[in-house]
Amino acid sequence: ELGRRYPGACQTAPGAAPYFYEEANWVDDMEHGAAQLYALTGEDRYRVEALEYAAAEPVTPWMGRDTARHYEFFPWHNQGHYELWRAARDAAPGTVRHLAGYYARGLDAIQTRAVKNAFRVGIPFIWCSNNLMASFATHAYLYRTMTGDNRYRDLEAAAVDWLFGVNPWGVSMVIGYPADGRTSLDPHSIIARQLGVETQLGGLLDGPVYRSIYENLMYIRLLDPDEFAPFNTGFIVFHDDFGDYSTNEPIMDGTGNLTYLLSAYGRP
Repeated sequence: ELGRRYPGACQTAPGAAPYFYEEANWVDDMEHGAAQLYALTGEDRYRVEALEYAAAEPVTPWMGRDTARHYEFFPWHNQGHYELWRAARDAAPGTVRHLAGYYARGLDAIQTRAVKNAFRVGIPFIWCSNNLMASFATHAYLYRTMTGDNRYRDLEAAAVDWLFGVNPWGVSMVIGYPADGRTSLDPHSIIARQLGVETQLGGLLDGPVYRSIYENLMYIRLLDPDEFAPFNTGFIVFHDDFGDYSTNEPIMDGTGNLTYLLSAYGRP
């Protein structure tokens, strides 16, 4: 009710900091909240409100774009479409059948970009790109769960493969996994630096960014020679170096996102 009374996004207050979380969208959060209230109470007004919010933002806005501001479209994927479908599919199936189509529109936008990429990935490589990679895979998973349609299965697998090492650097973006693979040994984490990288086991890294972003961020400097220099010659870069907070920092939101997806894969 507070969100309906005062609609809009709530950003962090940067103070004197050069960077902050610039979230701009909010109806996805309201859809999710209304869907959960409908599931809990059965009150139909919540279903109606959730459908209104879903129609206001059918596609998560970063999908198909080349860039976005820092955390502009957090949390990167819209769980609300799925939760609304799950809550209403028995009581009012005709009212939520179209929600899978909303996912498909975003997935199609990524597919258009992915066909031009050797690794079959189509996200924009903005700061925290691994969030987007995990969220794309999550949308693809939710779509096929809702429809039984596997048309995006290959792209979903490519996104997950990228996170676990099928990328230009051959590095898994998940610290310590797989155990016999090449993962980050020097992440941007003072805890890892002082107590050992094993303290960050399972953490998902920020991920590669456009070279133009990396070269214009403040206070970044590599502390060691770039071991991936032969592979950092294109339009995106990644460094396993404590000094690179843009590509090599463990992120809580992305780790949670990927944990949700991998847990879903483990369901019978």
